[in-house]
Amino acid sequence: MAEQIRTFIAIELDDAHHRALADLQARFKRELAAAKTAGSPTARYVRWVAPENIHLTLKFLGDVESGRLPDLQGAVTDACAGIAPFTLTIGGAGAFPDTRRPNVLWVGVGGDLERAAMLAQKIDEACAALGFAREERAFSPHLTLGRVKRDAKPNDRSFIGEMLVHAKIGALGELRAERLSLMKSDLKPGGSVYTRLAAVELMEE
Repeated sequence: MAEQIRTFIAIELDDAHHRALADLQARFKRELAAAKTAGSPTARYVRWVAPENIHLTLKFLGDVESGRLPDLQGAVTDACAGIAPFTLTIGGAGAFPDTRRPNVLWVGVGGDLERAAMLAQKIDEACAALGFAREERAFSPHLTLGRVKRDAKPNDRSFIGEMLVHAKIGALGELRAERLSLMKSDLKPGGSVYTRLAAVELMEE
């Protein structure tokens, strides 16, 4: 039976971005810890993403047979043809589905979103040609900081959402998108471990 590899396509961040996001997580942790000492169990309801694992996902593919990876890399290479490197900005904070009922806590991505969306669409089309499911939702670029656990109470979710609304997160830096990475995700007891399988450079024709 062919090996199944949990796979996604992403733009990776550099060490400076990871440090900035780690600092932001530490700030939020302090605020939640303060809320806990005031009598709320809020702090334990957020599962934070390891800073070194934070990335900008362009497409999540799920389990892929190892033998299909060369074709997948070829499809991503074709999708990147003619797209020059571009610059994105990182800053601001929010939640999905919204800050009143937060499930996913994120930092926003701005800058050349038109090119980022075009790239995500081309990748989606190239993967669809190989038989992978198309994206059902519109591309919404973000960097996931953490996830609110399912057993969080409504008042805890409300507090977490209000914390994001009042955080006033400014610019955290620029992200120069020069390549895409085909990534492997291994689910471990201590959290996911990501490994780059291949990188595809962006360049104008």
